[in-house]
Amino acid sequence: KGVERALALSRGFGGSATKYYAVWVAMKRRSAHNLSLLALQIGTCMELDVKTTPMMAQWEECKGRARDAVLLFRMGDFYEAFYDDASLLSRELGLTLTSRQGIPMAGVPYQSGEGYIDKLVAKGFKVAIAEQMEMPSSGKKLVRREVVRIVTPGTVTNESALCEKSNNFVAAIGQLGEMLGLAFLDMSTGQFGVSEFEREDTLRAELFRLRPKELLLSDRLAAKHGELLRALALSFSPMVSSKEEWFFDHRSAYERLAQHLRVHSLDGYGLKGMGAAVKAAGALIGYLSGELRLNLDHVMELVPYAASDFLILDEISQRNLELTDPISGSDTSATLLRIMDRTKTPMGGRLMRSWIKQPLLSVEKIRERQVAIGALLGAPLVVMQLFEALNGMRDLERLIMRISSGQASPRDVKALEGSLALLPQLNGLLRQVAAPKLEQLRGEIEDLSAVVALIGATLAAEPPTKVSEGGVIREGFSPELDELRGLARSGKAWIANYQAKVQAETGIKTLRIGYNRVFGYYLECSKGQAASVPPHFERRQTLATAERFISPELREFESRVLTAEERLSALEMELFSALLRLTSESCRSVLITARALGEIDCLLALADLARDRSYVCPKVDASDTLVIEEGRHPVVEAINKATPFIPNDTALNSDEMRLFLITGPNMAGKSTYIRQVALIVIMAQVGSFVPARRAHIGVVDRIFTRIGASDDLHRGQSTFMVEMTETANILRNATARSLVILDEIGRGTSTYDGLSIAWAVAEHLLTSSARPKSLFATHYLELTQLEGKVQGAINYNVAVSESEGEITFLHKIVRGSADRSYGVHVARLAGLPAAVVARATEILSHLEANKPPPLHIPKRSPRVAKVKTDPAQLSLFN
Repeated sequence: KGVERALALSRGFGGSATKYYAVWVAMKRRSAHNLSLLALQIGTCMELDVKTTPMMAQWEECKGRARDAVLLFRMGDFYEAFYDDASLLSRELGLTLTSRQGIPMAGVPYQSGEGYIDKLVAKGFKVAIAEQMEMPSSGKKLVRREVVRIVTPGTVTNESALCEKSNNFVAAIGQLGEMLGLAFLDMSTGQFGVSEFEREDTLRAELFRLRPKELLLSDRLAAKHGELLRALALSFSPMVSSKEEWFFDHRSAYERLAQHLRVHSLDGYGLKGMGAAVKAAGALIGYLSGELRLNLDHVMELVPYAASDFLILDEISQRNLELTDPISGSDTSATLLRIMDRTKTPMGGRLMRSWIKQPLLSVEKIRERQVAIGALLGAPLVVMQLFEALNGMRDLERLIMRISSGQASPRDVKALEGSLALLPQLNGLLRQVAAPKLEQLRGEIEDLSAVVALIGATLAAEPPTKVSEGGVIREGFSPELDELRGLARSGKAWIANYQAKVQAETGIKTLRIGYNRVFGYYLECSKGQAASVPPHFERRQTLATAERFISPELREFESRVLTAEERLSALEMELFSALLRLTSESCRSVLITARALGEIDCLLALADLARDRSYVCPKVDASDTLVIEEGRHPVVEAINKATPFIPNDTALNSDEMRLFLITGPNMAGKSTYIRQVALIVIMAQVGSFVPARRAHIGVVDRIFTRIGASDDLHRGQSTFMVEMTETANILRNATARSLVILDEIGRGTSTYDGLSIAWAVAEHLLTSSARPKSLFATHYLELTQLEGKVQGAINYNVAVSESEGEITFLHKIVRGSADRSYGVHVARLAGLPAAVVARATEILSHLEANKPPPLHIPKRSPRVAKVKTDPAQLSLFN
C-alpha cells in the first residue's frame, strides 16, 4: 500500500515520497525481499510529509531544484542547511551541528556567507543559494524563497576565490559526426571561445592548455572518452557533469545560443559549418543560465578559433618544459611564465599565460609583435611611464562583470572609475611610440569619460564596502537623499538634547536613551530610580536590574526618524542599483578596452624583459631552418645570476643536420641544452625576443618532449610503459615542421632492449616521411654510429675536462661523440661513500677489459656472532 500511495502522489508531490519511489524503482530488479521494508519506509514518509511545516515544504521544493548541490536556505540573517547538507557543512567547514524537531541543521551568517560558499566550492562542491524574494511583514507568515543561483568550481566570480592572473574556465564538449567541438567560458571575465577538432589528441592538448575547473559533456561522450577524463582527473581534477544526449541537440543548442547573442543567425560570428562547436556552446549556455540560474548578460562576444593557427603543446610538453607550473613542488619561480610575466595588470597576466601556452604560427602576427617590442625598446622613458600608469589599473574585466551581474560593491565601482580615469594618459603616451600594432591597440581603447563622470558624480569619494553601511551616494547628488540625511543627523542631536532635558526634569542623572531592533527607542533607568519617572511615561520593558520606558515625545520622534532611516536606506540602495545599471550599459566598451590594455601590458613586459636580459629579435619565417647562435636557457640564466651561463649553438636544417645525437655524462647539461632550444622556439613564436646572440626560427607546428622517468601508478603503468606510450605518440603525430626533444629513450628496461629501441626510434625519426627536427640526448654511445650511416644524424657531446682523475663539466656542446660516460665520477660528486666508489672503479676496469668482475666478499664484523656450519653442507663459493 505504501508503494501504491507513493506512485499516486509522486507525480505531483515533491520531497521524500519521490525519493523513496525512485529508490524502489532502482531496487525492483535486485532484491524482492527488501520491497516490504521499502514500502514501510514509503508509508512512514507519507505520514511525515503530511505533517511537514510550510517552511520545510518550501525547503524541499528548493532542494528539488538544487539537485545535487548543497542548499543554503536564507532564513533572516543566516543561511541554514538541513539534513545531509547540514552534516556536510559541519564536516567540511567545522561548524556546529544542531537539530530542531529531530532535523539536523547548521548555519552560517548571511553577511559572511560568500566566504563559506567559496570554501565549499574550493573543495569541489556545488552550492545552491535560496534567497528571500520579499521583505518579511507582520501580515505574512511565510516569506517566498527561490533558488537564485548555483555556484560551482567553474562559475566562481568572487574576487577572493580567484587567482587574478589565471582564468577560471567552465568548458563543454559536443560532437557532430566525427568532429569534436569545444566551448569554454570564464564567468569572471566574459571570455567565451569555441573551436573544433578532428582528433581527440588535439582536443586533449587544448583542454590541458585551458585547464577548465568544470567540464560538461553528454553521457555518451563521457563513456566514449573515459581515458581522456581519467587523464584530466589525474592532472587538474575538473568537476565533470554529464547530461542526457538531448541536452546537446543541435537545433536547441543553435536557438539557445542565437537567443543569448541576440541574433537570428550565427554566421556573423564565423560559426557557419561548426556544428559540433555550436552544440557545445549552446549546451554550455543552457547549463549556466538554465540549470545554474546564472546571469550571463555580460557574456556578449563569442570568438571561434582554429587550433591549427597555433603551435600545439600537449600536456607532456607543457609539464616537461615547465612552462607555467613546476614539475615538482609548488615553487613557480623556475617556470618560463615566471620569467616572462612582467605585466602590471591582471588582464595582462592572464593573456601572457595564454600566449606562452599558445604560440603563434602566423609569421605576420609574430612580426607585428616584434616590431612593437622593438619600438618600445627605443622609447625607455615612455615605457616607464606606461608601466606606472598600468600599475594603477585594476582588473577591468572582472570589475565590469560584477557590475553587470549586480554583484559589485561600491568600492568595485569606485575602482572602475579610478582605472578608467587613467585611459587619457595611456592614450597620450602610446601616441609617442610608432608601431602598427600599438596604433591598432590604441584605437581599441574606447572613450569612457562619460562613465567616469557618471560614477564620480554619483558615488562618495570614499564609499564603504557595503551599501547597507550608508554613505555610498555623494552629497548633493540627490536632494531627497540629502534631506533624509539631514533629518538623521539632526535626530542624533535631538536625542542628546532630549536625554539631557529628561535627566534635568526627573533628577535621574544615569537615565539614558537606547535603541534595539525589537523594542525601538527607549528611556532606561535602574529599578531603584523607576519611581522618579513621570507617570505619563509608559513602561516598555522590564529587565533584571533596570526598567525601560517610552514617552510621548520619544514615540513621536521614533515614528518620524525610523521612517526617515528606512527611506534613506532604501533610496541609497535604489540609487546605487541605478548606477550599476547605467554603468553596465558600457560593458562591451569596457571589455574591448580591457583586452587592448592586456595586450599592451604584455608587449611592455616583453620589451622590459628584452632590455633587462639583453635578448635579441629572432628572424622568424616559414623556412625549415632552426639556427641559434650562443643560445641560453632563459630560466636557468635568470635564476642562477651569480654563475655566468655558458651559451651553446644549434643548427638544424632539412637535410644533412636533422637529428642531434647528444652524449655526455649526467649533470653536464644535456637536458638543459635540449630544453633551452624548445623554450627559445616557444619564445620566438610568442613574438618575444630571445636569449641568444642571433636566432633564425622557421615556424614549428608542434613540440614533442620525452623527458624524465616516472610511473603512472593510477593507471597501472610502469616507468617503461609511460616512456613507450609517450614515444609512440611522438612517432605517430610528428610532422616535418615539428620539433622533437628526447632524453634517454630506452633506459627503463634492460640494456640491450633499451639500446635497440633507442636505435630504432632514432632511425625512424630520420627515415620516416615526416623527418621532424630532433634533439636526442642519450647514454647509449653505440647510437653515435648512426652518423655516416643515416643521413641527417649528427653527433654532439658535452665537453668535460679531466685532470688527475678529477672532472670538470664545461657545459659546452661540441661536435663529435663522447668516449665515456663518467658515471663513477658523477657518483663521487653526488656523495656516494668512498668505499663504494672505489669498488665501482675496480669493477668498471674489469668490465671495460671484457673480463668478469672480481668477486669481493667483505669480512664479517667481529661484533656479529659466528654461526656454526654443518660440515656436510657445501660452501657456495668453494
